[in-house]
Amino acid sequence: MKVSFSKYHGNGNDFIIVDGINNSLTDINHDKIQTLCDRRTGVGADGFIIIKSNMDSDYEMVYYNCDGKIGSFCGNGARCAYDFSIKNGISKNISKFKAHDGFHSASFSGDKISISINEVNNFKKIGMNYFVDTGSPHLVMFNQDLEKLKIEDEFIKSQVNNLFKDDGVNVNFVSRKNNNTFLARTFERGVNAETLSCGTGAVAIAICAKLKYDFQNKWVNIVTKGGDLTVNFKKDNSKFIDIFLEGNAKRVFDGTFYLWR
Repeated sequence: MKVSFSKYHGNGNDFIIVDGINNSLTDINHDKIQTLCDRRTGVGADGFIIIKSNMDSDYEMVYYNCDGKIGSFCGNGARCAYDFSIKNGISKNISKFKAHDGFHSASFSGDKISISINEVNNFKKIGMNYFVDTGSPHLVMFNQDLEKLKIEDEFIKSQVNNLFKDDGVNVNFVSRKNNNTFLARTFERGVNAETLSCGTGAVAIAICAKLKYDFQNKWVNIVTKGGDLTVNFKKDNSKFIDIFLEGNAKRVFDGTFYLWR
């Protein structure tokens, strides 16, 4: 069976996206997604996204990590899924969609895309670092020398913590450039590698930066290897609300893959 797909990236974080509304994808499974995401034997991607129908919104975004396992919310993938849904006539310019952690809104903001992030109230300080759940779990480590950082070694060390031994955690290494601009590198658990950018990681960094530095700005610029992401938010006592992640989404190419039995 042949299935059409689009290859996208959001700030270098790349995805295979397929229309599960107009295509039967019953033969898709863990092994096939893993093979398709492999950069030697497949298309190559950090993640795999299926757009499905949803009665309460324009569509549902089902996200898989490149290891073939169902993933938590992916901010960069969400922007790419929204652009895909617009170009394929699935949703409108201002869209509501369902993801792993509930419903989100999406819209164009100039030449970029803005995605709403659900309320964040699960965060805490762990030693000198911070943990926060922004739809995906993140550990944020400040005051890092990003050029000399041996990121895989540091990621492995972080997973030893008993708090993360069951499901693992994404790890963000951060250096402050100025008041509200931060440089970041992220090692993602489901990809098991450093990615060029992480959307939920950018949100996690913005929230933890507010907790650590208590600046007055209501927006933070996160500079990743794949480009810049902007996070807007409001702190409301012990929670963060009105959170929006803004960045690009680029359609790279369209193609067809075969679903074998």
